[in-house]
Amino acid sequence: MGRRIAGWRTALSRPLPRNLLVLFLPWSLLIIVLSLLLYDRMLNDRLEPLLEAQTDSLNEGVAVLERHLSSLRGDLQFLSQQPLLNRAVRHASDDSYAALSELFAEFSNSRGNYQHIRWLDEHGMERVRIDNVSGKARQVELADLQNDSAAYYFVETMHLYKGESYLSRFDLERHYRPDGSVETLVPILRAAVPVFSERGERRGILILDYRAERMLERLRETSVAYGGSLQLLDHEGYWMLGESPEHAWGFLLGKPDLTLASHQPSSWRRLQNEQRGSFIDAAGFWAYSHFRPSDAASATSNAADHWLLLSHLPARNLSELRWDVVWRVLLFFSVLQGVGLLISVRRAIDEAERLRAEHGLHVSSRALAASNEQLQRTVEQLQRTRRALLQAEKLSSLGTMVAGVAHELNTPIGAASVAASTLERASQEFQVAMREGLKRTTLERFVQRTDDGLSIILISLERMSQLTRAFKQLATDRASTERRRFGLRELVDEVVLLLQPKLRQNDHRIAVEVAPDIVLDSYPGPLGQVVQNLVDNALVHAFDPGVKGLVIVRGQVDDERGQCVIEIIDDGRGMDEELLGKIFDPFFTTRRGQGGTGLGLHITHQLAVDVLGAELEVDSTPGEGSRFRIRFDLN
Repeated sequence: MGRRIAGWRTALSRPLPRNLLVLFLPWSLLIIVLSLLLYDRMLNDRLEPLLEAQTDSLNEGVAVLERHLSSLRGDLQFLSQQPLLNRAVRHASDDSYAALSELFAEFSNSRGNYQHIRWLDEHGMERVRIDNVSGKARQVELADLQNDSAAYYFVETMHLYKGESYLSRFDLERHYRPDGSVETLVPILRAAVPVFSERGERRGILILDYRAERMLERLRETSVAYGGSLQLLDHEGYWMLGESPEHAWGFLLGKPDLTLASHQPSSWRRLQNEQRGSFIDAAGFWAYSHFRPSDAASATSNAADHWLLLSHLPARNLSELRWDVVWRVLLFFSVLQGVGLLISVRRAIDEAERLRAEHGLHVSSRALAASNEQLQRTVEQLQRTRRALLQAEKLSSLGTMVAGVAHELNTPIGAASVAASTLERASQEFQVAMREGLKRTTLERFVQRTDDGLSIILISLERMSQLTRAFKQLATDRASTERRRFGLRELVDEVVLLLQPKLRQNDHRIAVEVAPDIVLDSYPGPLGQVVQNLVDNALVHAFDPGVKGLVIVRGQVDDERGQCVIEIIDDGRGMDEELLGKIFDPFFTTRRGQGGTGLGLHITHQLAVDVLGAELEVDSTPGEGSRFRIRFDLN
């Protein structure tokens, strides 16, 4: 163990592993934190629409129940107030019963969703009964009328006071085939009100057997529209509308285990805590609302008068969603860790090389004295310039500018390097001469060579400083897209300076006709990019091989309109009408297969119009050159 610790200490004492650890460890911690935040954000973004859909389906389901049950209560109230019913109560006769039967039949045919409409007298005997058979109302004959005095709905309704109503628990009416098997199960809700005489005596009940399949079907359609998760349960947790049809009606089919309380006991207990709400547990996401099917203002309280409407998103769906997000975050983590490792290795190598170079330079400086101090400052300036260029290379959108600056810096850097090497050799020769006997001519030659070398280095550094300042300003503007005040002539000169390497490859010239006092309040980065692209486009496309071309960059102020007008004019081959109509289209180029992408003028047009808010126009005639005109407000 001690040897292993000592080995780690030895490894970390070396520059490369130490620098690699210092650079990579903070990056790794940052990526871990970002990955955790990304996971939380992505999961919330994916979950929020699903949870909102569950809540929306619940609200829609409550609205469906309220509409249908409100209609049921309205129908019951309507029939209970009919004069024909009061007439039958006052005068029990065949004529009054027939008239009431005709009223009930017409009402049943108009509604179509009532299996039975009945009036039972105070002894529970059916006096008038209308059945719905195959969609048609049919009056039940006197001999077929029944006594339902022992029925639970009769007993409970007879105990109600005037103005109160009764709504039963769901029941199933079975329709049989000729062979005796069950063909269909029709869910029935019985709504009833007590009937009173003019003196307030109880004279039976009016009861409607409501066929609830239409209401449940509408709930089912709502559930399907929101992903198929809506459920309706009674006060004991039995499904009336479940996740699958076989779950429904367990309390009527002799299946006491078909309850949510049996399948998800912990979730069922939490569903009883509040009247309405939502939560996430091991079974998934639940949004629920307790619902009283009867009219709360007039109905009595009973256990069946309590439904639970809920929307359920299973845990497996949530788990699949979480795993999908986890894999995406892991991919993000792996890619960034790989990139971070590569960058850290490269930076660690550069740092190790820099440390070795500094160490060698420090050893050499002991023998160079005062002249080597200036050389040391020169080397440090070169290193700062090199790091600035390396940093600038990360901005891929500045490719042309980087190439131009690098080309321009080669000459002063080369001159400075040659001068430094010459000074180093002169120093070595001077040390040899001192050991062998210093002569006056040797000393004078050494001083002269030192002065000449330092002069060359200072001139080269000044040239590099000018190029660096110009490139830094343009690079900052291109990267930040910040609005500020700037001189138009200075901006154009910087662009032309960076295009000098391309001009040296041919005999073309660029003439700048911009007054030095034009000051703009705009976006120098995009404007410089537009001017550079248009000039570069003219240098590449406007002139035939061997022709010496002229490109004019002209800038002026239109005082009447309060605008700045910039023109890029060339005396090249020009363009016809067909070509003019396509030059701003993406991927259109006349140099397909020769390096042209067809995106230069398209991007230029987008920068001019979308960022600068300018008008970009072009005029051209074959054989007479082209004129691009940029017009935008001064402020």
